[in-house]
Amino acid sequence: MTLDQIQGQDRAIALLRRAMAADRLAHAFVFAGPAGVGKRATAMALARAVLCPEAPGTGCGTCIDCRLVSAGSHPDVFVEDLAAAQAERATATVVSIEQVRRAAAALAMRPIRGQRKVGIVDQAERMTAEAQNALLKTLEEPRGAATLVLVASNLDALLPTIRSRCQRLMFAPLPDTLVADLLAREGIDPALAARAAAVATGSLDRARDLASSEGFARCEEIRAKLERVDRLGVPERLDLAAELSPRGERNRGQQALTSATVLELFRDRMLAAARAADPAGPDDDLHERLAAVRRAHRQLSHVYATVRDLERNANAHLAWDKLLLALGDRSRA
Repeated sequence: MTLDQIQGQDRAIALLRRAMAADRLAHAFVFAGPAGVGKRATAMALARAVLCPEAPGTGCGTCIDCRLVSAGSHPDVFVEDLAAAQAERATATVVSIEQVRRAAAALAMRPIRGQRKVGIVDQAERMTAEAQNALLKTLEEPRGAATLVLVASNLDALLPTIRSRCQRLMFAPLPDTLVADLLAREGIDPALAARAAAVATGSLDRARDLASSEGFARCEEIRAKLERVDRLGVPERLDLAAELSPRGERNRGQQALTSATVLELFRDRMLAAARAADPAGPDDDLHERLAAVRRAHRQLSHVYATVRDLERNANAHLAWDKLLLALGDRSRA
C-alpha cells in the first residue's frame, strides 16, 4: 500500500508529504490513535515513499524497493513489534529492551540501498520503561539519514521524555461509511458491513472481527447475557465478568470485540430511554421516564470509563468486575 492508497487519514498523509517535499522529514515520529485505523499501514507506506526510486515521496508499490519493503526484507527498513518478541519467546507480552537496542543499532548504520533508513516500532505502548529509556539516546542524538516511527494506540503509555522528542501525528477514527465500504469491497454483506462499522468506533480491524460469523455470534451472545444484568445477583455478575475477560494475550482482539458490543448495547439503551422520555408523551409517568434516562446515562458512563481503562491496559478481569457490579447496583447505575 502506498501513501496514495491510505484512506481516511488525509491530514496525517498531507503532513508527511509536505515534510518529504521540503526534505525536512523528522528523525522520530509517534503515530498515535485508535487501533485499526491505518497507523502501521501508513508507517510502511512512508518507508516505501522514502525509498522508492520510481515515485519518490509517494511510492509506486511495484519497484524492487517497494516490493522488498512489502516482503519485510529491505535492508534499510526494520520493524519491531510484539510479534517479533513472541517469535523469540512465545509467552512475551512486551516489546523488550533487546528489541529496542537492536532498533537503535540499525538506525545508527548507514543506508545500504537507499538514502535513508526507516525503523518502525509497532505497539510501541508495549515497550517496557527500560526499553523506552534505552531509546532516549537515539532520540536525543539522531545519526545521519534515519527516521524512527513509533506506532501507538495508547499515547499515555509512552514516557513524557519519549513523547517530547518525537513529532506527533494523530490518526482519527475512520468514518463509518468508509469502514462499511471497505468491508463490502472485501465481500462482506453490505447490511452486516454497515452494522459492524456502526459499532466498531472507527476501527477497520474491529469491524472485520465484528462482521465475521464467529464475531457476530459472539456479539449476540454477549448482548443476550448483558440484557439481563439488572436481574443478576452479585455472584452471577462476577461470573459474567469472568466470561467477558479475555484469556491470554492472543485474545486482545476478543477484548476489543467485547468492548464494542457492550458500548453498542448501552448506547441503544440510552437512545431508547431518551426517546421514551419525549415531553410530548403522557405526563403521568414523566418522572419515571426521566429517571430511566438518568439511569441509562449513568450506565453508559460506566461502560465508557471501563472501555477507556481497558485501552490503557488496565487489568481486564478487575475492570469487568467493577463494571458489572456497577451496572447491577441501582444506587450506582
